[in-house]
Amino acid sequence: MSPLALSTCWHAERVTEGGQLLQEAVRLGFSSVELSHNTRYSLWPGILSARSNQDGPAIKVLHNFCPVPVEVLRPHPNAYEFSDPREPARRLAERHTLSTLEAAAQVGATLVVLHIGSAGPRRRTEELETMALAGGIGSRPYVRKKIDSIREMERAFEKTWPLVEAILLRVGEKASSLGIRLGLECRESMREIPPDDFWDRILQRLPAPTFGYWHDFGHAAAKDWLGLIDHAQHLRRLAPRLIGAHLHDYHPERGDHLPPGQGVIPFARLLPLLPREAHVSLELSPDVSAEDVRASLTWWNQNQPPRS
Repeated sequence: MSPLALSTCWHAERVTEGGQLLQEAVRLGFSSVELSHNTRYSLWPGILSARSNQDGPAIKVLHNFCPVPVEVLRPHPNAYEFSDPREPARRLAERHTLSTLEAAAQVGATLVVLHIGSAGPRRRTEELETMALAGGIGSRPYVRKKIDSIREMERAFEKTWPLVEAILLRVGEKASSLGIRLGLECRESMREIPPDDFWDRILQRLPAPTFGYWHDFGHAAAKDWLGLIDHAQHLRRLAPRLIGAHLHDYHPERGDHLPPGQGVIPFARLLPLLPREAHVSLELSPDVSAEDVRASLTWWNQNQPPRS
């Protein structure tokens, strides 16, 4: 089993040099990292220098887009989307994803995490969250809105998917040639594709081992709380194609990217469902203290059970 990696989303925006980015992870006890989507291009020379000198942790994963495209002023994994109805924007999403694959090959990473797009009306998830926090879960208005929203998203997905699939297959050819696997991440917003009942269908259309499922514990927990999925059932169903996971906790009132044990996720029941060979990255909010990052690593070492 691979050691727990630290996602640099926790500290990438606080450092000014790539070597410092990597050494901070080592200082906290991590032997490997996931370079996050907020890894600025200015950090890249220092990262390459550290890797060429074999100085610092192993880099196992890059999260698209990495490094941040120079024209993107605010780092965001959805800065460009494969699902964008505008062809120039889709071309940019594809081009920068290919650049991420090349960057991954430069530093020896074998996994790249992708968000694959969005479709349908906005703010449906936020509306459900508002109703849920007000105690409306299970009420007729809540159930009606949930069902209507799911139907809207599924219709929009059906129209959008052919555009996304065409790009993914081209990106997959490049990834395969580089020996890189692509993890398609589950997302917290209903608008981000695929709808949860469509995961099996799209994974059947995308060839293994190049393509796999990337489980995000916090995102799945948020959907579980809203009654959109059953977290354990969802994870168990997709485990055969699961290649990696983002580890963090979730609380309905505090959100996600919390240290494990500070939210409501039943990790003792869920962690055994991860395949033994799956990669796991700790993905914490920048607001989390260094002490809690260290504590999260200790928690992992003490709580990870044997995996299937």
